[in-house]
Amino acid sequence: MGKLGKAWREFWKSPDAAMLLAGGEGERQVANVRVGVVAFLLVMPVYRLVVYPPNAENFWGFIVALSAMGLAIYIYAHLRFHLYRPWLGFLTSTLDGSIVTLALVVFVITGSPLDGVNDKITFEVYFLAIMAMSLRQDRRICLLVGSFLVLQYGVLSVFVGTQYDVKALFAHHQYNGAYDVADQWTRIILMCSATFIAYAYVLRAQTLVNRAIRDPLTGLLNRGYFETLFAYEIERARRYQRRFAVVLLDADHFKRINDTHGHAAGDLVLKTLAATLQRSLRESDIVVRFGGEEFVLILHSTGAEDAFAKAESLRLAVERLVVGAPQYAIQFTLSAGIAVYPEDGTAASGLLALADQRLLKAKHGGRNRVVGREPARSATVR
Repeated sequence: MGKLGKAWREFWKSPDAAMLLAGGEGERQVANVRVGVVAFLLVMPVYRLVVYPPNAENFWGFIVALSAMGLAIYIYAHLRFHLYRPWLGFLTSTLDGSIVTLALVVFVITGSPLDGVNDKITFEVYFLAIMAMSLRQDRRICLLVGSFLVLQYGVLSVFVGTQYDVKALFAHHQYNGAYDVADQWTRIILMCSATFIAYAYVLRAQTLVNRAIRDPLTGLLNRGYFETLFAYEIERARRYQRRFAVVLLDADHFKRINDTHGHAAGDLVLKTLAATLQRSLRESDIVVRFGGEEFVLILHSTGAEDAFAKAESLRLAVERLVVGAPQYAIQFTLSAGIAVYPEDGTAASGLLALADQRLLKAKHGGRNRVVGREPARSATVR
């Protein structure tokens, strides 16, 4: 149970900042495409309702398509004014696939049950929904929601095959096609295959993305990706009127550690510092190795006072660290400079430059201290 529980916790862990950013962009792409796809799919129910004699199947097919259009527009509008969260990816993926199931159920109830299991247009939309899951860059969504959609269709197929006289139905309505168990299993296998392909795609994408945007020593996001991420954070904060703090950290006298104990010890110090920063922050916060012994933090929904308090707590935590004992037993400190959006500026370059100036002020003031927006609140080591 211990290994199984650990594997489940690892699987269920929320995407990190980089994949959450990619998932949010993917969700917005899906929202844009969803509106267009549903608009095209709405043409057929409208056509049937107008051209063919009114019947319950055509009417309810139109209602389902119209409801899907309303839902697509609502999700599109929601994403323009709200931040993306993983739960939204779960919800929209489930709704996309479940609307297909609902349409097939409507065909079973209002038309012939064979319509629900032999439909050749609506059923294919399942694959669009499954493909779109991979754009959320969340393997949990691919596997869990994909499996749920397979289960939905499987239950519907078994229900029709066991609760109706499918041979008699085919004899009276041959244009609907016969109920063929092999065909139904083929459909289910194809849905399972699409689900696993989407899952494998996300795993592969995460591997490639992590290689490109992460520092190989510490596993943190690297400076190259930070420039893209920071621009996105500025735009997101402006759009949703949010605050965030930028904290620039530097390990004091790091060159002395390398010169005294060697680069292996220096690498161990950097890895320990990175792990301490990650462990001490919220999942929504971002830690970046900016270069050498410098790190950058982005603290969401954080003002000047809270940012100062968090940076000060990190400084104290690092001050208590002993790295590499008993071989090295290295103790070190850090200095920090803080800038806050929007009080200290609204441009990425300006915020980072100001945080850097305050970091230099902390170093010139004796190191092992934090300098924030209010100089009077700088921490001084006695």
